[in-house]
Amino acid sequence: MVFPIESEDRTLRNLLMLCQDNARLVVEAYRKSLILFDYLTKGKPIGNANPLPDIQKIIDDSNRVKTSTVKELSEIGGILVSRDDFLRLASSFSGMMDSIEVITMRLIEVKARDWKLSKSQAEEMNKMSDLGFDALAKLRDSIMSLGFNSEKATSFAKDIDEIEKKLDLLYIKVDLDIVTGNGDLASILIIRDVARELERLGDKVHEASDLVRILAL
Repeated sequence: MVFPIESEDRTLRNLLMLCQDNARLVVEAYRKSLILFDYLTKGKPIGNANPLPDIQKIIDDSNRVKTSTVKELSEIGGILVSRDDFLRLASSFSGMMDSIEVITMRLIEVKARDWKLSKSQAEEMNKMSDLGFDALAKLRDSIMSLGFNSEKATSFAKDIDEIEKKLDLLYIKVDLDIVTGNGDLASILIIRDVARELERLGDKVHEASDLVRILAL
């Protein structure tokens, strides 16, 4: 016979593992997109490389993890106090994946048209992409720490606050640089969209980190 407290503990362990799986998948997807950032911001040759199919496969894996998460939550019912927080965290991963997919698709268009960035734009976009990776890595580390070290999980989550602030301030500078640049309208709009989606990704990671802090209580 499984008692309610035993069922809740088991569900919490399962939910935590699923969240950890999704956190790893988000970092993996973003890492795939970095090859295009290297092309765009550093001029590194990448030939015909197209990470989008790999990223879409990772997104499919993430969706399956989310489905398993929802199943766990539906089976445990209303006895789990943190039920809504886990559901919101699962949904936040989907939002991050959407941003990564959009960013990758836009960068593929930039590569296909051989649009170039100014030196300042390349440097600023490179910093934004690095900050995006740092935020995702901190979120992954924070979630990995849940369940055995709540203070460490909270510390990683707090680090994301500072990263998100840096990303917001840098985005304002990058956006102005892109709008006042010398590119044609199409390139300005698409490159600006990349910067905007990077900023949105930072916001989504920050929102997820708040949920991690709640779960760590």
